[in-house]
Amino acid sequence: MKQFEENSEFEISTEDITEKIDVYKEQTLCITNHLKRRPLFYIFAVLLPVVLLYFLNTFVFLQPSQGGEKTSMAVSVLLSFQLFLSIIRDTLPENSLTVSLFSIYVSLANFTSVIIVVVNILLLKLKDKWILRMCRKNSASNQVDVGSGNVEEDEHTRPTWANIETQLNKTCFLCFFVFSISITAVILGMLTR
Repeated sequence: MKQFEENSEFEISTEDITEKIDVYKEQTLCITNHLKRRPLFYIFAVLLPVVLLYFLNTFVFLQPSQGGEKTSMAVSVLLSFQLFLSIIRDTLPENSLTVSLFSIYVSLANFTSVIIVVVNILLLKLKDKWILRMCRKNSASNQVDVGSGNVEEDEHTRPTWANIETQLNKTCFLCFFVFSISITAVILGMLTR
């Protein structure tokens, strides 16, 4: 062990050296070594970016929808998860008996990202339908008798799409943020055991 050079990937510790003498009076040394992987590279190169992407994914709902970057950001994060999933698949041994917890975490993050993309697209479709519906109501309300005085009150009490969209985005943000925090806490808690 004196000639051993420190390895950057593994930490090696000698636990026990025992001498055994068998039936034929041959002497053997039994050396027990323990290898422990140094995790810093994987924490900073793989784990931390995936966790940050997972939380960044939920912030899509806080972006304004007028610019059109909401869906493109959600798709970009989805593609980033696909990239990390392929990196993880390449570094892990092929085994169907056990699946890495981190691989499960990235798959859940990928699935959540797909749901976020779908929800963003649905919100955009709802916006289009809402605008069409409001245009139809406005054209129908032009035929209503204005002398009744109810038209002005109806316009003030009718919610605008901006208010509805803000509430929907806040709700989606909170739901996905709480979900991502809970999944991250559970998986990282299981990884550190």
